[in-house]
Amino acid sequence: MNALAMTRRAAALALTACLAACGGGGGGDVFGGGGNGGGGGGGGGVDGGGNGGGGGNGGGGTTPPPQVTGQYIVQPAASGAALLAALNDQGSRGYAYLSAMVTGGSAQNEFYVTDTAHSGSRLTYETVAQADSGDGLVAQLNQQGARGFVFKGPYMSGDGPGISLLTVRDAARGATYSYERQAISGSLGSDAFQAQLNAEGARGFRLVGPIGAGQDSFNLYARDSSATTYSYTVIPVSGSGGMASGDALRQRLNEQGAQGRFYLGAFSLQGGAIGQVFEKSSAQNGAVEYDLSAVSLQQTADQKLAAMNQRAAQGFFFVSDLSTDDSSTYTLSARNAASLRSPLVGVAFPN
Repeated sequence: MNALAMTRRAAALALTACLAACGGGGGGDVFGGGGNGGGGGGGGGVDGGGNGGGGGNGGGGTTPPPQVTGQYIVQPAASGAALLAALNDQGSRGYAYLSAMVTGGSAQNEFYVTDTAHSGSRLTYETVAQADSGDGLVAQLNQQGARGFVFKGPYMSGDGPGISLLTVRDAARGATYSYERQAISGSLGSDAFQAQLNAEGARGFRLVGPIGAGQDSFNLYARDSSATTYSYTVIPVSGSGGMASGDALRQRLNEQGAQGRFYLGAFSLQGGAIGQVFEKSSAQNGAVEYDLSAVSLQQTADQKLAAMNQRAAQGFFFVSDLSTDDSSTYTLSARNAASLRSPLVGVAFPN
């Protein structure tokens, strides 16, 4: 695997099956199906493309903020030093790395995004060889965070054994980041997991996702130097966690989005249960809008890029491909989300 652990198969490789054993993201559900992503893998971050998107409610006669729009580009897959060089080249042009995605059933390409909310952003990427313990990994991320680098996700360099941590810094912003870890969701019931999430969120720590280091597996949390806080809702579900159908998932997303909640995915809980996690940032302004569009697993990179750009022109930014319990596959996009990310894909633009 030559890029970030972005697909479910790559996540399984990078995390050496710890999530299956200890309770990472829900298996066939949420950020599962043929593209990138996987609910609750080892990625993380602060904001994806379109962070703080426009279209918020402008009541009381005020003028709504301008709609945030964006553009995606696709590049051939690279590995090792070549990929890191490509990331920094595109970052210097204002394009943030989204993820590697498999299209057309087998072809892998690198996707990047830029948007009108980050027109002045210039990004730098660094990798750090991952420590072999949870405490060691958290210490590494805190060192990087103090320098303004936020965690993007696990990285298989292709140049040697082992996993590295990919981090990114935006020269246009002065944020710093700190990290801590808590018990992994698979060891907790839904109430205990929600209590953990809200205790962390009240202190400004948002969920990055479950991750493994050596023999340790845990939930990773991150806090930036703003005063943003987070609240969470965990909704137990049956089946694989992706809902029975696209219509059922769309209804759930719209209900939660109307309350300003962003979908982080379905997570494995104690005893094999599944819980969908929604997050609300104190920076959220108005509803989060979702677009759930059916997609073919045989979609080519050019076709996927065209569809993503069509939605981004309307302010809808890619979250993930996902599948429902009836084996249908969809692309999930969101508009007006203050914190747009999925745990496996991780940050695009740092906060």
